[in-house]
Amino acid sequence: MRLLLSLMLVTFAACNDNGERHRTNRTLIVGFGADEAPLALNRERLGRYPLNAGLCETLVTLSPEFQVAPGLATKWEPLRPDGVRLTLRPRQAFSDGTPVGGDAVRYTLAHAARLKLGYSFLAESSVRIIDDTTIEVRSTRPNHRLAEQLVHPTYGVMSPRGEPARRPLCSGAFRLAEYVPYDHFTVVRNERAHGVRPTLDTIVFRFIPDENARVLALRAGDVDLIYDVGRGSAASLAHTAGVRVVSASPGAVLVMYINRHGAAPYDQLADSALRRAVAAAIDRRALVDHVLGGSVSSALFIQTLNPPSVLREFASLVVGVPHDTLGAKRLVGRGRRILTLIIQPGGADRVVAEYVQAALARVGLIVRIELLDAAAFESRVNSGAFDLDIELPNQNDANPAFLLALRWYSHSDTRSAQFTHASAYFDTLVERSLQADDADSVRRAAADAMHQLVDVEVGAIPLAGIGRVYALRDYVHGFVPHPSRLHQSWVDVRIAP
Repeated sequence: MRLLLSLMLVTFAACNDNGERHRTNRTLIVGFGADEAPLALNRERLGRYPLNAGLCETLVTLSPEFQVAPGLATKWEPLRPDGVRLTLRPRQAFSDGTPVGGDAVRYTLAHAARLKLGYSFLAESSVRIIDDTTIEVRSTRPNHRLAEQLVHPTYGVMSPRGEPARRPLCSGAFRLAEYVPYDHFTVVRNERAHGVRPTLDTIVFRFIPDENARVLALRAGDVDLIYDVGRGSAASLAHTAGVRVVSASPGAVLVMYINRHGAAPYDQLADSALRRAVAAAIDRRALVDHVLGGSVSSALFIQTLNPPSVLREFASLVVGVPHDTLGAKRLVGRGRRILTLIIQPGGADRVVAEYVQAALARVGLIVRIELLDAAAFESRVNSGAFDLDIELPNQNDANPAFLLALRWYSHSDTRSAQFTHASAYFDTLVERSLQADDADSVRRAAADAMHQLVDVEVGAIPLAGIGRVYALRDYVHGFVPHPSRLHQSWVDVRIAP
């Protein structure tokens, strides 16, 4: 109650009747989406995933160009066929003053391996400490992409003295002040952070699942910045005095996952002809132009399952299933087919699901849309109780085969992969990408695997490339949206006239 009162006082003191903030305030209030930290898969990643609040630093980081950049480590070199040697920056400390070293890295990666977080094939014994600033990390399978994977905030280094699910102790720009599930997550500046320290004293992430409620909070001056602005809201806010709308370059893809290995009644899409009919029925270009709003919402027509820039020239190898309503009708044939479609809460918009529903109805497929909360959605995806699943995954690491290895590869630790898994040949192509050495070979192998999944097997349908859209008051400066929202930095954000 005291914190809620203090937040009300901060907001009252910060804003006048026009929603304009007095320029002396150094607290930023952010309207985030739903709080997913309490979900089973996320409980041990508090403040790191899916809300990365700048608490924990990774060994290496992800640049806006999806390349590996220095983090806690200043240098990294491959150890073929399954590892990487990293050189840590000396004299680094956690927010309680204890030093950052190999023991903390070993604790963090063992914690991830034990709970089967991530997909880097780590074991509890993966880390070997060479000396005070040198460590080696090895995976249990041949994997030349390990450095590219270690950028993921899941591997944000934590002190063994903290509690990952309650109070993670890290070395990032901010440290945890208070977390009230489903209400807010508050961080304050870490005075012991190395390098450039943030200008802000405090960031309060308020959990506001409903987009309209986030927009109203921004208009009223109750929050300073909001995440995930939709097409209609973006157009309206762009003409609102005192508000700016900004978008990241595409770092996410709206994807329709297909359950190929479910038990009845969720086993119909084991039929490859029916999968192809579903893909052919959807006019994806019209979806981008007329439903998602094209450039207004930073939506792009693409064929790939990750941003095409990640694959570069090899993105052209993935062509997608062409829109063909008559061909889809022939593939469906006669009979009554009912498919269940679920939607990732906070990721996919209901209007997209309804567009897909209408497109499939035109070719003789009945689609039942089920709107679920985050916990129910997680349960359904992991138990295979769906036919189609629309999500908005990000390119969250520097590996071109990131999503392929996470969601369709038979050796993935992701529980839903058992239902979406492609084929043995697809696995071979993913492994080729994981084991390639030069950048072009990696991209080519990832594109070949994507071609096999999207074009040949029709195991997934890319619907649109998406750049995340934000809206902020005009007194907020220095906010530069990262293509992968999971890697958003708050260090340079400031409040000024």
